[in-house]
Parts: sequence; structure tokens; C-alpha cells
Amino acid sequence: MVMMSDVSELKDMLEKIEGKIIAAGKIYAAMYFAYWLVAMIGYYLILPFSQSHVLLLSVIYWPVAVLVSFFVGWKSSMRMKEIEKNKSSKLLGILIFVSWSIGAFVGWSVLPSMSMGINDEASLAMGFLSFIGISILGMWLSFELFKMKSREMIPSFIFAFAGVPVAMNIHAGAMLWAGYMVAMGFSITVLLYLYSAFRTLEEA
Repeated sequence: MVMMSDVSELKDMLEKIEGKIIAAGKIYAAMYFAYWLVAMIGYYLILPFSQSHVLLLSVIYWPVAVLVSFFVGWKSSMRMKEIEKNKSSKLLGILIFVSWSIGAFVGWSVLPSMSMGINDEASLAMGFLSFIGISILGMWLSFELFKMKSREMIPSFIFAFAGVPVAMNIHAGAMLWAGYMVAMGFSITVLLYLYSAFRTLEEA
């Protein structure tokens, strides 16, 4: 006969395991955004040596960074229990891919060609911020569609979108300023994910 104390102990043990799984998922999510910080810093380290070919550098560099991010993101998500249990994980992956593809098309093709900024660099900065904002927003909406709450992700696209109207009027250094805006949003997101993970572990 199963004693009530045994049931209670089993329940506590399962809750602790679940808490660790959730915390692990948040830590992997933080690693994903940390990857993007590294990718962005890499871009700005190369940028001074490509001043005459900034658009060409952007067109080559960011699609490659996005492809690498799919590998990083997929390896991370496969560790998350929500994804492992979800029979529609392929659909989620497709939605994330589509969001980044739309973001890249709008940010690196449509907006720069419209020349909405005060100069070419300002237009490029608008495109960069829009690329990040649209892509991360689409990824967040995809997670929400699958009932995977990820509020920690919100600052990453809020900061990007908030920077667009400012970047379009910056005479010099627009791309650098845009990079700082994205870095701020991503850094806050990383901190929120880590904080949430440790809170989950403490409560488990």
C-alpha cells in the first residue's frame, strides 16, 4: 500500500526535476542571445576594415550569422523539455526560420533601398534594427503560439524597434549607435533569462 508520505515525496521530486528542466531551458535561451552578442561584436570588429563595402559586408555576414544561429538555437532547443515533448517542433523551427528570413529581407533589402534615413549609413542602421526587431518578434510570437512563455525575450525586440526612428536621423555613427541599442536589449534579455533560471532553481 502506497503511503501518503511516499506520494508527497514523489511529487516533490518531480517538481524539482521539472524546475531544473525549466531552468536549463532558460539558460540555453540566454546562451542563444549571448551568441548574437558575440556575432554582433564580430561584425563591428570587421566593420572598420570594410568602410567602402559596408552593404556588401552586411549582406554576406548576417545571413551566415543567421545560419549559425539556427544550429546554435536548434541544439539549445533540443535540450528543452517543451520542445522534446512537442510533436510540432518542426513547425516551430519553420516558423522561426520564416521570421528570420522576413527580417533579413526587410532589413537588408527593402528598407536600405528606400533610403528613408538622413544618409546611407542611417538607412542601413534602420535596416539593421528592423532586421533584429522583426526577426526576434517573429520568434517570440512563434514561442507564444506553442504556449512557450518567453517574456524575457521582449526587451531584445523592443530596444531594436525603439531605435529605428532615432537611427534614421543620425548624421554620423548610426550603425555604431544601432549596435549599442541591440546590445542593450540582448544583454537585458540574457540577464532576465539567467535571473529567471536561478529563481526557478531556488523555488524547486
